[in-house]
Amino acid sequence: MWSLLTASRYINQLMIRSLFRFLALVPGWHTKRHIVVIESDDWGSIRMPSKEVYEQLLYDGFDVDKDLFSKYDSLERGEDLSSLFEVLQSVKDKNGNPAIMTANSVVVNPDFDKVEADGFATYHYELTTETYKHQPGCENSHVLIQQGMSEKVWQPQLHGREHLNVIRWMKALQSEDEITRLCFGQRHFSLTKASSPKVKARFMDAFANAAPESLKYETAILQEAADLFEKQYGFRSKSFIAPCYIWKRELEPVMKECGIDYLQGLSLQQIPVNDEPLKYKSKYHYLGQKNKLGQTYLVRNAFFEPYKGGAVDWTDECLKRVEIAFNCHKPAIISTHRLNFIGALDVAFRDNNLKKLEALLLNITKHWPDVEFMSSDQLGDVINGK
Repeated sequence: MWSLLTASRYINQLMIRSLFRFLALVPGWHTKRHIVVIESDDWGSIRMPSKEVYEQLLYDGFDVDKDLFSKYDSLERGEDLSSLFEVLQSVKDKNGNPAIMTANSVVVNPDFDKVEADGFATYHYELTTETYKHQPGCENSHVLIQQGMSEKVWQPQLHGREHLNVIRWMKALQSEDEITRLCFGQRHFSLTKASSPKVKARFMDAFANAAPESLKYETAILQEAADLFEKQYGFRSKSFIAPCYIWKRELEPVMKECGIDYLQGLSLQQIPVNDEPLKYKSKYHYLGQKNKLGQTYLVRNAFFEPYKGGAVDWTDECLKRVEIAFNCHKPAIISTHRLNFIGALDVAFRDNNLKKLEALLLNITKHWPDVEFMSSDQLGDVINGK
């Protein structure tokens, strides 16, 4: 049983957190419109390739059940997309539009066969549309994505060329790192230290390179990503979010040249300052802030991440943050990730999360009948009066 002192401290902590949420929303762009944006990351990227690989890793002594992305995340299958689209279409805003998800997507994955055939000397990639073709259950994914776009529930935006730090990954492969080579043989690259103390490096942070010479390589990757995105979806991406929220400020002019006007992210940008060991410095951003190039920062202020589990009611928690944003005359920008909606490794997990998402959307439309659902690029245009 709690003592009065413990209870008092807990209440004070809750009050401090609530106050911080309000204060964090004070700077920047304001509106009395009830705008909701759902930003979801990681679409198109490979992760755990199959339940068989997952179970083999468990059998071999890897704690992949403790690494939640390894436990739940995999390439989006047709049935995952169809189930998600059905939930998004189940609600309408004041203009008759369904909920729309900003699907932050990569456009390529490693071509493991070619890298291996080349003796690990050179990096090779394949388009995500090709990855879909040879991943079971994903053969129809690109067709469904196009359908979701036409039905205005799906708006792809750029998340990078691949969700992979190519420089660091290739070095690990060439040095014959045990875990990196093991994962390569299983056709993935995404184990973390949560899975095993043998894991020496992470590879998901595509632009987390501090060495000056890496800027030229990252520039080429970003330019190629923007061009491939246009070929795949038929339009240039107006917004961008860096994998793991890590990027150099020097890349922003490159983004501008690629047609990117809006930079998605959290309130803190992580800037790499050292490679070995990895070190970052943080840069604060607020909604509507502009850099010297006129690019606008879009900052997330609500979170729907049921994969994290715990005692948190993610529907209720997200709804509270939406309410705080609206009370501060801000749009609600909800952060979520693909793994919440994937069923390849655990169908019940996906279906349960979809029910939570449906409850969230229904509550939003019930509490704020004048809500407007928008994608990130649409919100950026509104902020800039376009």
